[in-house]
Amino acid sequence: MKRISCVAIVIVSFLTSAGAQTSTGSRYIGYKYQSPEVGELLPNGLKHNGGGLIGDIDADPVYGVSVLEKGKTKMFWLEISTTRNADGGVTSWQVKDVLEFSGTGPNDFVLEFSEPTFECKRGKAIVGNLVGIGVFNRKAGIFTPRKLWQPNAKTAKFEPVSVKSIRCYYSEP
Repeated sequence: MKRISCVAIVIVSFLTSAGAQTSTGSRYIGYKYQSPEVGELLPNGLKHNGGGLIGDIDADPVYGVSVLEKGKTKMFWLEISTTRNADGGVTSWQVKDVLEFSGTGPNDFVLEFSEPTFECKRGKAIVGNLVGIGVFNRKAGIFTPRKLWQPNAKTAKFEPVSVKSIRCYYSEP
């Protein structure tokens, strides 16, 4: 009976995390790379789709989130700058945490970090810098999140955000 309970717990844990997983054990933790151009392939074969800075952008080091993809897998890297040029621009990064979205369903939508056409609110307060997965109803202009995370520069981790009372609205550019 104990064995059946353990198996059931493992199956439920797997099903509730399908489509997205946090970084515990990601092979990309610690990965270092030179700052690429948007759309450029990194030496590891991942396509770099840009990103943004978080926290104090004048700090040294500075933290950022990059959006990457390979095939049907989309990833978000929380990273720290490791070198800058004479003008202060970041020239290389080291990955500190990873969110990976793979095996998403046909109705799943991955909300990208700092997506300018979405605004998420809890009540009247804006909740920014979110990454998540959920359902996007383009006609209604609403993204209904199933899971959300925010990058935290102090802990260098993507931290879960409660989806309770969060509404995300789409404004087409």
